[in-house]
Formats: sequence, structure tokens, C-alpha cells
Amino acid sequence: MSFLFKIEWVIPELIGHTIVAVLMLISLHWFIFLLNLPVATWNIYRFIMVPSGNMGVFDPTEIHNRGQLKSHMKEAMIKLGFHLLCFFMYLYSMILALIND
Repeated sequence: MSFLFKIEWVIPELIGHTIVAVLMLISLHWFIFLLNLPVATWNIYRFIMVPSGNMGVFDPTEIHNRGQLKSHMKEAMIKLGFHLLCFFMYLYSMILALIND
């Protein structure tokens, strides 16, 4: 179950943030690049620092054993806020680009 969660959610999020950050760097959108860089770096760090015995980033046994549920919920809310901010920023940029054409 956790392996499927890792393949379906963690790795695509990691790849997506990294691709968006690189594309914004290539297209010289510095503000959006600097906004996405910490999230991409955090995702890569979390993926690399998984202990060798764990099933993945969100190992259910470790979350409940160590009482990490509150910190994972806090991280999820921060990511939700980030994605909401990015959604409206990208929507505004798209509408502005369509109007200027």
C-alpha cells in the first residue's frame, strides 16, 4: 500500500515541482522560480532522507509510533496553501497573457 502511495503521489509531486522550477528558470520567470525552488528542494530532501527501513516518506507505522501526525498535517496544510497561491498566480498570469495577445 505504501509503495503504491509512493509511486502514485510522492514521486510525481517531486518530479512536477522540479520540472516547474527548471522551466521557470529557463523561461526567466525569476519570481515564480524562487517561489517553487524551496518546495522542490524540500521534496527532494524529504525523498532522499527516508531511513533505510521505512516504506517511504509517509510510513504509516512511523507516523503513529512517533506521534508525527501533527507535523505531517502541518506540512500538508502548508503545501495546500502553496498550491492554492500558485493556482491563482498561474491563472492570473494566463489571463494576463491572453488579454495582451
